[in-house]
Amino acid sequence: LIILVHTTSASGLPLISHMNEKKCKYLFLDTGLVQRACNLGLELLFKEDLMLINKGALAEQFVGQELLAYKGKEEANDLYSWVREEASSSAEIDYLIAMESQIIPIEVKSGSIGSLRSLKIFLTEKRIPFGVRISELPFSFSNDVLTIPFYMIEQLERLVKAQKRPFN
Repeated sequence: LIILVHTTSASGLPLISHMNEKKCKYLFLDTGLVQRACNLGLELLFKEDLMLINKGALAEQFVGQELLAYKGKEEANDLYSWVREEASSSAEIDYLIAMESQIIPIEVKSGSIGSLRSLKIFLTEKRIPFGVRISELPFSFSNDVLTIPFYMIEQLERLVKAQKRPFN
């Protein structure tokens, strides 16, 4: 019912070799279970403003579930996250996956706005050529960020491979 998404320093591949077993976040099997685990009464689950309160967490949960759904069983534990805990500048990447011998950082944004500060820090520090934002925005590639709408998550691997920019 619960999948652990461990943090990694993302200092190279495989990501598991840089994993921190003490730090992780949890993905439930289903977004409905997430809302229920928050001890919200059924009457609150149907209120429109509840979605606004939990939109970011639910979007991240949904994307995590989708990423796992499109992986093979042997890759089910190949989903990671990244946390930078420097006193002057903390940052977090929602998900990291390995694809074509490259680390792909994925940021989830529940709305159409967001600065992507953490993603930019990660790209610079790790010298990764581009990252992925999954959000409500339309498909695009700009400023080293491939933006994929929620409904196209299934196409993530194909879209990343189709990028004209070569991997370093």
